[in-house]
Amino acid sequence: MTDESVPIQRRTFLAIAAAGSAVVAGSSANRSDAHGNANEPIMTIDHVYQIAPQYYVGPKRERPPASDAEGTVWEVTTPNPAEATRRTLSDGEQWITLSIESGGLDSSTRPGEYYLTPDDGVEGIQAVIDRTGGNVVIRLAPGQYVGSELTLAHGVVLWGAGPNATTIELAAGANTDLVTTPDPPRNNVMSCTVRDLTLYGNKENNTAGNVVYGAFWNSRFRNCRFHAAPENGFWLAGSDASTDDNYFDGCRFTNNDGTGLRGGANKESHPAVGVVRVDTNWFGHNGGPAIVARGNSWKITNAKLYHNATRGGASIELDRCSYSAVSGCDSHVDRSNRDHVSIRAAKGVTSVGNRIVHNDFRGDYRAAVRCRAEGNDVTALHVRGNTVETDGSVQSGIIARSTEGGSFDNCSFSDNIFTGTVTGSKTVLPEGWVSRGNANAE
Repeated sequence: MTDESVPIQRRTFLAIAAAGSAVVAGSSANRSDAHGNANEPIMTIDHVYQIAPQYYVGPKRERPPASDAEGTVWEVTTPNPAEATRRTLSDGEQWITLSIESGGLDSSTRPGEYYLTPDDGVEGIQAVIDRTGGNVVIRLAPGQYVGSELTLAHGVVLWGAGPNATTIELAAGANTDLVTTPDPPRNNVMSCTVRDLTLYGNKENNTAGNVVYGAFWNSRFRNCRFHAAPENGFWLAGSDASTDDNYFDGCRFTNNDGTGLRGGANKESHPAVGVVRVDTNWFGHNGGPAIVARGNSWKITNAKLYHNATRGGASIELDRCSYSAVSGCDSHVDRSNRDHVSIRAAKGVTSVGNRIVHNDFRGDYRAAVRCRAEGNDVTALHVRGNTVETDGSVQSGIIARSTEGGSFDNCSFSDNIFTGTVTGSKTVLPEGWVSRGNANAE
């Protein structure tokens, strides 16, 4: 049989098998057929992981027939003392040996892509992270993965089949965090990605625990739901290590007893965080605020906020924040003793350069924006271009108060639009504020 009669995929698999140690070493040299024509490059093991939609770790189940597992990499590790690891790849007709390595789990930190099912549970996810040491892609099939204290490592990509398909659930009675990082007061986890899944805090069967509690740097959280925690949906903890450049995109923070997304401080100390992007997320029915932000350069944009802070606080709290913005958000509050946004300077921290711009504030609430200078100054705060919808039960549009020697410096309230009436004053602004261009603000 000539090479021309064998499909390209089959020839590639055969080339991998024939390459032997060259593949293990990562060779990508081209090979020529008998007629001198260059075949496809020999793929490295890394490439094999990329083309394999399923990566099973044995020996927890029997290997299926090759005809039922085309494109699947199967790995089996023998028990102690031999601890040899063997990988095979199905080409649809037979299982082809890719490599046999000694050294066992403790010494292997191989890159790759792992495919797990609900039978593996949270323990199975943790086993892959511990085995690889991080920098690994873990794909999760649809279903529920039950457990607690899943501890992430640098470079872990945790990838579900969608928030309506894949759920990681806190076990009943665990009363601890569902997902965490090692030693948040002193360390962070870098370059993690969590996407396309639901993380469920199971507050019906637990009295304590955050859905996520950890210190992250340069990490991404996309299309996830952080739901039903006994405490906070996501606590982005502060750390002695850097906790900058984290990004939440298209996520939902819902039905948590505490805050939806909390940033800054941790269980042992009170460091701030910085450079957090919160774009196009949904916050609803949280007992605490939708967002409590502490630190520098929070950018909260295009969020939908509905029925948050049912137990206290404002819907969004910028607590000792600087250079942060709330923009393009649609905020609905339906409690007459709650605020949409609060800005606070206190405890030795000045609040500088924050912006509340182009938002829609609706519902039954106390104030759209409440500013507090509690012994420290609020400087260069700009509240601009917002629509403040009011009815007879709303008390104020914007209100600013200073106590204990705090003051407002170069702050402005401009080009906002009021609709309706309020029970008090639409603007309560002390010295240090400029108010201009506001429609129906009298």
